[in-house]
Amino acid sequence: MRPILWSLRALFEAGRASGDARPASRRQMRQLRQMRGRRIKAILAGGLVFGVGATATVAAWTDSEEASGSFEAGRFNIELRAGGEWNGTNEMTFNAGNMYPGQKVYAPVSVRTTSNTSIDGKLTVSAGGISSPNAFASALTYRAVARSTSGVACDSKNFPGPGTFIVGGSGGVPLSSELTAGSSQTLKAASASVQDYCFEVTLASNAPSSAQGLKASHTWTFSAESTAPGN
Repeated sequence: MRPILWSLRALFEAGRASGDARPASRRQMRQLRQMRGRRIKAILAGGLVFGVGATATVAAWTDSEEASGSFEAGRFNIELRAGGEWNGTNEMTFNAGNMYPGQKVYAPVSVRTTSNTSIDGKLTVSAGGISSPNAFASALTYRAVARSTSGVACDSKNFPGPGTFIVGGSGGVPLSSELTAGSSQTLKAASASVQDYCFEVTLASNAPSSAQGLKASHTWTFSAESTAPGN
């Protein structure tokens, strides 16, 4: 309010100074009063605007909270049994030391997830083939079945027998060829299921005499992939 008082005092002093010089007419007095009124209103209006601006700067109470989440990846691993203990050896046990034309030999393979696996998966069998087969390897064919019953002997009774062909059928495919089985098998988490396979390898009855004494080796790959729940 002090600026307003000083403005009124200035107006009063200006009036006195003007009055000392010579008497003012009624018209001049009325104009002076109107001028004073407008100045006072302007000063008061400025004070009101200032007051509104000061009120708008009052702060509000604030608060915030936080929430956090924890995440952990699942585990997916498989283990293999090739005629022995689980993960004991990956060497398939074909009785193929002294093969002769027309002979068939057999070997089982079992696959499951490890006990700490938390996700189901699917399993696919593929063959790497032989890049430069000799006369003996070129005369070998094979076929394989996927079996749902564990403990069944892997022998000629499996062709046909309990299981589904994943490679070959009534006839075999060359051992030297590279291929991937057209179907996949399901694996349950935490060793809850076992997938058995039985492989049959045949030396052609018309194998050439040049195949005598030769050797061949071949690798099958069992590739597992985790699957999302419900798939």
